Amino acid sequence: KYDGVAISLIYEEGKLIRALTRGDGAVGEDITANVRTIQRIPLVLSTDAPDQVEIRGEIFFPWEGFNALNVSQKSEGKEPFANPRNTAAGTLKSQDSKVVATRSLDCMLYGLVNPPVSIHGHMDSILMAEDWGFPIPDGSRRMVEVTRDIDGIMDFIEHWNEARHDLPFAIDGLVIKVNRFEQQCELGMTAKSPRWAIAFKSES
Repeated sequence: KYDGVAISLIYEEGKLIRALTRGDGAVGEDITANVRTIQRIPLVLSTDAPDQVEIRGEIFFPWEGFNALNVSQKSEGKEPFANPRNTAAGTLKSQDSKVVATRSLDCMLYGLVNPPVSIHGHMDSILMAEDWGFPIPDGSRRMVEVTRDIDGIMDFIEHWNEARHDLPFAIDGLVIKVNRFEQQCELGMTAKSPRWAIAFKSES
């Protein structure tokens, strides 16, 4: 669970046309101009991407950039910012995209909306998204794993309870998901959330 701002990116014919925040869950805020300044978010996808793509993820402020911003704030006699998440949110609401461009915001994308029918599971869908040019959670750092039993889940939780302190950005927990899309469909949704995913919050 990246401690940042939820984002939805919409592409048509391989080009980024809209970036929206979660908003109230039904209507989000259009922050396309500001999102275009974030280097890791692709403006153009690879040629094998579908004509229409919507992907969701999180924009966050890495510790290095956040700490450097606060050093600058203090040197100018200004109050430091309280935390990376609120600072990222405030930055994305800026009316001046040039300000956003000076801050080293980053992004991780982890959920295709309506993935191709040839893809049968969440893990495969994000690996496909990486092929199209999206930044995704790094498997080599155990940021994303597939397991078939509860022991694997508990091992993952135990690992990140400690390893989260070594990440270059803040997280506030983990998300455990059912991988297979057909099983997700069987489990369905509640009024507010999927039955096939659950958040595990870390101790502060």
